[in-house]
Amino acid sequence: ARLRAILQDRRSELDSSTVTVLERNLELIDRAIAESRAALERDPGSEFLADQLARVMTKKVAILRTAALLPSRS
Repeated sequence: ARLRAILQDRRSELDSSTVTVLERNLELIDRAIAESRAALERDPGSEFLADQLARVMTKKVAILRTAALLPSRS
């Protein structure tokens, strides 16, 4: 949540096309997280699904960290 807030705070500092790409990618990742969670609820013992969920959540954090560190537009 803190990283998402940082991205929100930095929106005006970043190029609008960069923000568009970041938001689109985060939407895709959020959908993947929701789908993975739903699948894991149906099959809670699946190591594969648990691993997929962990991977996609790690990817989201990585994107948000990268966005937080992006230089301001010139």
